[in-house]
Amino acid sequence: MRDDLSLIPINVLHAAVLSALHKEAFQEHWSTPAFQDLLSMPAAFGFLAESKEMPVGFIMCQGSGEEAEIITIATKDEARRSGVGRSLLERALQKKTVMFLEVAEDNEAAKAFYLTCGFVKVGLRPKYYKRDNGHSVDAHVMRYEAV
Repeated sequence: MRDDLSLIPINVLHAAVLSALHKEAFQEHWSTPAFQDLLSMPAAFGFLAESKEMPVGFIMCQGSGEEAEIITIATKDEARRSGVGRSLLERALQKKTVMFLEVAEDNEAAKAFYLTCGFVKVGLRPKYYKRDNGHSVDAHVMRYEAV
């Protein structure tokens, strides 16, 4: 993990910050009330990354027992390719033995990132993501299992 990075467990009080980070990272972003609802679920967990006391990314997961799903992960543009995403992912993976996620078929950078972190493609969800231009994109379902 980067020396200047702090990872803080997220809760409902972080909903507005998470919504702002999500809006910066995705075309389809989630509102503060949506994050409040997600974070109110008993099996929700995740981490907020801060650098110099400023939020630079987060990961949100859901799952009980040894298995969970990454609901979303986002980093600020200026924090990409700096180790923030990897630090968040590694911290979340410490909590569970098996982790799943979906990633857009056209998101080559994210797919490559997850492959380097030990995820493998295990399925496909046709036309899962809707784009602003009206097109749909398939989602690759990926799985990680701690050894």
